[in-house]
Amino acid sequence: MKAKYHRQITMEALSPLLDGFALEIIIAANLGQDALRYQFGHDHFHYDNNSFSVADAYVDELRQQVLAALQRADATAARESFGRLTHTVQDFYAHSNYVALWRERHPDAAAQEIEPELQELRNDPRLRSGRLYYPLEALSFVAALKPLVLPALPRDSHAWMNLDGPDRPGFEPAFAAAVKRTHAEYLRLVAGLTSQQVALFTGKDSQ
Repeated sequence: MKAKYHRQITMEALSPLLDGFALEIIIAANLGQDALRYQFGHDHFHYDNNSFSVADAYVDELRQQVLAALQRADATAARESFGRLTHTVQDFYAHSNYVALWRERHPDAAAQEIEPELQELRNDPRLRSGRLYYPLEALSFVAALKPLVLPALPRDSHAWMNLDGPDRPGFEPAFAAAVKRTHAEYLRLVAGLTSQQVALFTGKDSQ
């Protein structure tokens, strides 16, 4: 997802639940996952190159980091870990063919009806994510060069598969799924917290 859509997704999912300061820390950590240094050798940050099991483990690790930070009353660290988590789970829908597999089963459904955590789709042997064919792939990120580079890249490349913006078919259900998943991750988190920890994390007195 492009940065502005990561921001929009996160705000839509979480803005009613956290105060503005807490939300901005989460968003900053989310967007930080797309720093240049994380574009190489960090496939699990984005579910790229079919790194499903490693990325799933990374998300689990971040969940534990959030809980550990809250146990030591470090709200900033908890929010930063949660922000990184939101980026990764949001990229799953933009960088994989989950949306396409869901569409096969629900061809007439509206984008907002997408179910973001269907286990039968996660277990589908056809599930895959875009591969990064560097160095040619890097040129596809330059808008002026993309039309020239795209024909030379395989169809399983990130350049062909990504749903990172509204110009891509499938962007709307990918966006909707990312919003739902981000909200679900918040609910998973707070379900295991004390009221004091929820208040610490959200910056609000009560939920």
